[in-house]
Amino acid sequence: MDKVVYYMRVLIIGGVAAGTKVAAKLKRENYSCDVTILSKSKEISYAGCGLPYYVGNVISDRSQLIVNTPESFSALTGVSVLTEVEVTKVNPAEKTVDAVSLKTKEPLKYEYDKLVIASGAEAIKPGIDGVNLKNVFVMRTPDDADALRSTVESGEIKRAVIVGGGYHSRQQSTLSHILSTFY
Repeated sequence: MDKVVYYMRVLIIGGVAAGTKVAAKLKRENYSCDVTILSKSKEISYAGCGLPYYVGNVISDRSQLIVNTPESFSALTGVSVLTEVEVTKVNPAEKTVDAVSLKTKEPLKYEYDKLVIASGAEAIKPGIDGVNLKNVFVMRTPDDADALRSTVESGEIKRAVIVGGGYHSRQQSTLSHILSTFY
């Protein structure tokens, strides 16, 4: 009697900490699993705690923030990583997701047997006047750090107010104080 081999197709929405951790664990447990990560951003693994140090030029090269590129993660784990793909709809009855390529604007559809939603979080902007003005920044991703750093380097910013008590806010506050003694 022929043995039927079935492999599980696992689709993971979100490619930063939780998504990559689930993907790696699945491949370690069953390498024959077909695991695909769909990530809206370009980066899948970065040192979030280093963002304030990158803004302050203590970490000078952005690439030092990147822990794993999609290519290195794929080579290491066997997981397929598709970046700059935004999921727009989950169709549970059909076991598919609709998505769009952020590079080409092409509509895409992916099938799955199991779906993991690890889409992460967004920085919260409080509902106060002025929150959407120029030079109001959030600090969550390397792209956020790029935006703030380029504005700091342009000389546009002379003073800063840091709102929030999260880990990155406290790091940025400490770094800002240290750097202000040198500028």
